[in-house]
Amino acid sequence: MSSPDLEALVTPKIREAIEAAIEQIGRKEFLAIAGIGDRRLQEILAGPGEYVAVSLVTMACQINRSHGDPISAHSSVTECLKGAIMRMPQIVIQPVSGGGPRTTGRRPLRRLPTSSTSSGPLYEKKTLRLLGFSANTIAFLLLGYFFGGIGISPLLGQASCTGVSFSPTSLVPCTGSIIGIIIGAVGGLGYTYYYFVKKV
Repeated sequence: MSSPDLEALVTPKIREAIEAAIEQIGRKEFLAIAGIGDRRLQEILAGPGEYVAVSLVTMACQINRSHGDPISAHSSVTECLKGAIMRMPQIVIQPVSGGGPRTTGRRPLRRLPTSSTSSGPLYEKKTLRLLGFSANTIAFLLLGYFFGGIGISPLLGQASCTGVSFSPTSLVPCTGSIIGIIIGAVGGLGYTYYYFVKKV
C-alpha cells in the first residue's frame, strides 16, 4: 500500500477481516494486491501493538464484500475499524551520517525565513505611494472646487465666488464650484489611471 493517510492499531476485528480476505483469494494474491511482504503480514496478524494502514483494511473489506462474506465486520470498513485506535502514519527518516540506525518519527518542520527585514521598506514604500496618491486626489477636488467658483462662475454669468464663507466659517458652493468639483473628479480619475496603470 502507498502513503496511507491513517494507520489503525490492529484489533481482533481487523485481524479477522484480513484473514478472511486471505482465505477468499489466497495469501500470495493478497500480498501482491496489498503490496506488502509476507513478513510484514505475519507481524500484522501475530504481533501485538502493530499498526496497519487503513487502506489495507479497506482493501480487505472490499475483497470480503465482493466474495459475499455475510459478516459485516469483515465486509464493512466502518464496522471493522469501530473501536480501533487511529494515528497518523509514522515516517522513517534516514540519519544524515548514514552510520546510525534508522529512526522513526515525524519530519521536523522547516522554519520559514523571517521576512520582517525585507518587507519593512516595501510596506513603507507602498504606504508613501498611497499617501501621495490620496493627497493628490484631494488636491484635484479642492482645486476644482475653488477654481470652479472663481473661473467657471463668471463664464456662466454669475459672480465669482470662492465657495467659502468666513462668518460663520462654512462651505457655500456656487454653481461654478460644483462644476469644478466634477471636473476635478474627472481629472482625479485620469490621474488614478495614470498612477496605477500607466506608471509602473
